[in-house]
Parts: sequence; C-alpha cells; structure tokens
Amino acid sequence: MYLNTTCSCVFQVDPTGSGRVAAADAALFLKQSGLADMVLGKIWDLADIERKGFLNKQQFFIALRLVACAQNGLEVALKSLNVAVPPPKFVSLLL
Repeated sequence: MYLNTTCSCVFQVDPTGSGRVAAADAALFLKQSGLADMVLGKIWDLADIERKGFLNKQQFFIALRLVACAQNGLEVALKSLNVAVPPPKFVSLLL
C-alpha cells in the first residue's frame, strides 16, 4: 500500500521525473495532510537532513512516513519511522 501511495505522491510533486521535489512543491502537497505548519516544518527538517532545499525520492518517502506518524498520534521523530502505521491521508489525493 505504501508503495502505490508513494508512487502516486511522487508523481504529483515530480511529474517530470527529475528525482527532486522542491521545497515549495512539497509544502503545497504536504499541507493537504491537514497537519499544522509547525509539524510540517519539523517533518521537512527531518527529511531534508542535508538542508539542500529539496527532497530526493527517499527523503520524500521519509516525509510521507512522518506525516503518517503524525496523523496517527506518534511523535514526529526519526525513531517513529520504525512503527507500523497506515499510509498518510491527503485531502485531494486521488489514487
């Protein structure tokens, strides 16, 4: 389930397949999760660990997992990535 969700999400924010998701594109997409901006900022900081201002596919997957963790009441932290949670939900995501 995560793979299909991730593929759909990556295509929405990286339709050209460049392998990079810009900060502005990621922000617009991740806001559809319904999470507070402060939580999304923490998710971005954890995913963009190298502070490059964009995410590669692996980092975007980490951001999606952290969104799912936050939506399920878990701490937004790298240690939460090991906890099984349902895929993240987004307002306008049509799979």
